[in-house]
Amino acid sequence: MNIDILSLMPEIIVAFFAFLILMAGVFMGKSFEKAAAPVAALGLFAAIGAVLWFNVGRAGLFYNFTYSIEGFSIFFKIFALVVSIIIVGLSPYYIYRTERIKNHISEFYFLVLIITIGTMLISSANDLIMLFISIELVSMPAYILAGFEKNNKKSGEASLKYFLLGVLASAIMVYGFSLVFGVTKEINLFAISRAFNETDSIVGNPLLITGIVMSLAGFAFKIAAVPFHFWAPDTYEGSPTIVTMIITSIVKVAAFAGLIRLLYVGFGNYGASKWIVLTIAALSVLSMVLGNISALPQKNFKRLMAYSSISHGGYILIGFAAASANAQWSILIYVMAYVIMNLGAFAVAMIVEKETGSEEINAFAGLGQSNPYLAITMTIFLVSMVGIPPFAGFIGKLFVFQAGINSHYTWLVVIGVLTSVISLYYYMNIVRQMFFTKNEDSLSKSTSLKLPLTYIIIIALCAALTLLMVILPSIFIAISKYAITLNLFNFVK
Repeated sequence: MNIDILSLMPEIIVAFFAFLILMAGVFMGKSFEKAAAPVAALGLFAAIGAVLWFNVGRAGLFYNFTYSIEGFSIFFKIFALVVSIIIVGLSPYYIYRTERIKNHISEFYFLVLIITIGTMLISSANDLIMLFISIELVSMPAYILAGFEKNNKKSGEASLKYFLLGVLASAIMVYGFSLVFGVTKEINLFAISRAFNETDSIVGNPLLITGIVMSLAGFAFKIAAVPFHFWAPDTYEGSPTIVTMIITSIVKVAAFAGLIRLLYVGFGNYGASKWIVLTIAALSVLSMVLGNISALPQKNFKRLMAYSSISHGGYILIGFAAASANAQWSILIYVMAYVIMNLGAFAVAMIVEKETGSEEINAFAGLGQSNPYLAITMTIFLVSMVGIPPFAGFIGKLFVFQAGINSHYTWLVVIGVLTSVISLYYYMNIVRQMFFTKNEDSLSKSTSLKLPLTYIIIIALCAALTLLMVILPSIFIAISKYAITLNLFNFVK
């Protein structure tokens, strides 16, 4: 058993700051409220330093081969920490204007940091038990955060629906894991990969296929893929907007990281099994079609973004259906693009919500006149989500679609292109509201709008990265290729 405490130092640092914030909130009370966000951010920056110092150049397997350090884990750890820093930076403005959250500030940041730890552990998980525990470490705090506004009926409903369906999905996933273990007699992902690819009698085993499909169903819930998406619209709408942003960003990052480790490391050349690929392709098609069509009539911004999230999950699943090493780095690029443009869009939406008191799409009316900066950056994020150049969404879809075509799934790519055209309508409806619709109430409230400095910086950073991914794609391609994870036997073609 190779025990190396330094390999876990980034997670230990985040855990230390998480419990420090929680205890400081208990013993110092309101006097600690304003310090909570800076302390959380300090812990996250310290963890990035620890990743660079203790993980980079330290590749290997630790703790009886359950914990892996490689380019993949380093990439996702840093990415998760950066996303969490942005969330923490955006939180104070929203929290202090939300009556039911500002009384539990320490608990809020504690839960955000716990989700971050779970995401970091998922990227290093190298056996089924650790993978499942890490996923639950992300899921449980998310269930709590969804119902953080205890006196808000919508928030309570969102949390309950998210929790009940989430527990069911976790049960399906862990039962699938047990079937995989029962057939292969292994829980280590590398050992499972060896059995899956070197034992001819196992590949077509009905119990193994059932286990893999059930495992995929559990992950499909986490990424809100159809038909496991029913929780998403109500949870997105009912949760506080800052929590919705957490669910659509870092929680989704964790789910895709876990799915990559399960498929690419645990099963290697899973593309050889038509049942696995057909299951992924079916989830992709259903998510792209239903997600985009259901978004068309939506009037609430967060509910629209829920269906948008479902459709983007479908596009990313094209990369998983392609089942190749090239498809993996295209998935990573798409995940980066998706998270960046979502963080920017939700940052703008939170300002609009707090200034107008509305989460409806028509609350954006007149924003182009009252605050051109917000309107222009929001337009960048929305156009990027469609996949129109020269923005990040275009690069993400381009490489994922290219991977699909290279693996002979052209029909899946055609559906992706057609549904992207559908998405143009509901994204541009928000742009129309901002620049071509006047709402006197909304306009009058927003004319005296003072943007917090953190929001100005973060929105500008997200908009710049959305453009930079197209202007200098080689940087992001190099990062993504560095982060590719494969099993030790190189079964992935």
